[in-house]
Amino acid sequence: MAGRNSDSVRITLSEPVVVARSPPGLDRAAAGWGRWQFPCMDRLADGRLHVSFSIEPDSAESNGKPLAHAYSTDDGVSWRAGAPRPGHDAEEGVLLPNGDRLKTVQLPSRRAEELDLPGSACDFVCSYGYPRSLYRAADLPAELAGWRFRRLAAGGGRWVEEAATMRIPGELRCVTLESSRGATPGVGGIAQVKEGPLALPCFLGKMRVAPDGSLWAATYDWRLSGGSPRYAPMFLRSVDNGRSWDLCCEIRYQGDAEADPQAPKRDGFTEPAACHMPDGSVICLMRTMDGNGHGPLYLARSTDHCRTWSSPVIFDGFGKMPCLLALGKGLTLAAYGASGGPGHFAVRATVDPAGLDWQEPVRTAVSPVEPGAWDTCGHTDMVALNDHSALIVYSDFNFPDARGGKGKSILARRIEATARAA
Repeated sequence: MAGRNSDSVRITLSEPVVVARSPPGLDRAAAGWGRWQFPCMDRLADGRLHVSFSIEPDSAESNGKPLAHAYSTDDGVSWRAGAPRPGHDAEEGVLLPNGDRLKTVQLPSRRAEELDLPGSACDFVCSYGYPRSLYRAADLPAELAGWRFRRLAAGGGRWVEEAATMRIPGELRCVTLESSRGATPGVGGIAQVKEGPLALPCFLGKMRVAPDGSLWAATYDWRLSGGSPRYAPMFLRSVDNGRSWDLCCEIRYQGDAEADPQAPKRDGFTEPAACHMPDGSVICLMRTMDGNGHGPLYLARSTDHCRTWSSPVIFDGFGKMPCLLALGKGLTLAAYGASGGPGHFAVRATVDPAGLDWQEPVRTAVSPVEPGAWDTCGHTDMVALNDHSALIVYSDFNFPDARGGKGKSILARRIEATARAA
């Protein structure tokens, strides 16, 4: 996806700054997966930059548990650690047109074996070999089906937790038998899963105010299509400042089997990153990497306010947790990485108002893998600094300290995007 403007922007990245470093001796292999990873960044109302990241294993059992936090008062030049606490306690949420602030609440998962569950809608094994069962949200007790938010009313001084009305036809909940991995992926052939965490709903992406003043969120979840389970990005919209939400559409999985031989086996599209473009369209990047190995990062575009989408096309051959960031003067950035051997993360830029014509990726190396350690997960996030620069955060599992000792770290770099002379 490079074309006429592929050389119109010069991207440079500064040397890394340490945001946070893991405790000495933290396992950087399987037992440590998920800890000191998955950084997310936002700017607080007082101007500080805020980074949160996981300090718990990558599991539904960790939902709602405290995250680590770091803060910068100088746009990422230096960082101060904050006390661990759940994200919905530390984040300030999105500022709404009516002056309220709103944030999603991630509740702890429930243990399925402690519940009286109804019959499942589908029993299957995902690409990672975990047995799963899907349950219709409408069949579950209200405390398992509800979505929770926190609101700070305009001019108020106290956050109030509330339930929102969610209109999501066919909404599902998943129970995963995380203690049993290695089953053959596919539908059927396994018993209904009634043991393990049942994750409660929340947005897995950031809420954003659209140009028309409505509130949008892109998330993803298991959906059934012809009886087959696949992950699908879901776009929800609120016109009453987050008190009720409607599912506008979802992007059903369409894989390119010529470019990706594993396409028929993929779990679907996950980790959507959406951005409103200068021409009024919306673009979305989506991950396909799963238990089948590296999969392409796809791009889809909507010209009717997310009601319908173009057929997804390949944006790059890899990518996890992509992010999109609109800067000033029509410049948009994309960033993404991946574990499993690339050894780098990527930043791309476009000045195409439609978001279809992108320059070639600028690839930035992460530290080489050390014996007994795993390679870096490659997840990134960005925040704008001005019309031509941004800050990017990412993880590095093997970053050296002043004495040369290697450990998991969250790092930041400044991105400068300079227009080239015509």
